[in-house]
This record gives sequence, structure tokens and C-alpha cells, in this order.
Amino acid sequence: MKTLIAATSVALMAGTVPALADTAFMLGGTVTFGSNRPAEFGVSARLLENNRVDESTLGAGVTYYPRNGDVGVDVFAGYLFDNGVFGFGYDLVQGAPIMSLGIANTED
Repeated sequence: MKTLIAATSVALMAGTVPALADTAFMLGGTVTFGSNRPAEFGVSARLLENNRVDESTLGAGVTYYPRNGDVGVDVFAGYLFDNGVFGFGYDLVQGAPIMSLGIANTED
């Protein structure tokens, strides 16, 4: 049984290596909106699947909301520009749409 689990883990990790080839890391600010709640500002860290300037990207990350001390986990779709990213997503923990702007390690 341990051999099966180990083999499955190696196969899954080997399959994810090509997907991580051109990733970008984002740090930025996030604002929740909608969902009949007041807007919340948070600080976000995300892993984006693309790092090329002037292209769209998808990502996932975490956001810390300092006002109430909550942590959110979100999915994200955005647009990369020179050393930055802007986009929209959905915070799965807060249950609210989000808008983010941040810095990212992009390439031309």
C-alpha cells in the first residue's frame, strides 16, 4: 500500500513540473465586494500560471484581512503588465468576489 501511495505521489509531482515552468509570484492588495457585506481590504500572495507581460493569467492564493483577522483562499483571473498584475476572482472562504492589484515577477 505504501508503494502505491509513493508511486502515485511521484506521478502527480512529475505531472505538475511542466505547469510550473513559467509561473509568477504576486504580492498585492485585494478588496472584496458584493455578497451583501461591507468591503474588506486584504494583503494577498498568489501563484500565477503565466509570467509573460501583456497576457492573461490564472492563479490561486491566500489573502489576509487585517481588519477582522480572517484569512481567505481565492482563485483569480487577471492581466499581466510590466512587473504587475490586475484582475478579479472569488474568495472561497469569505464567499465574496474580489478585485486585486499587485506586483509580480514578469518577463517580456
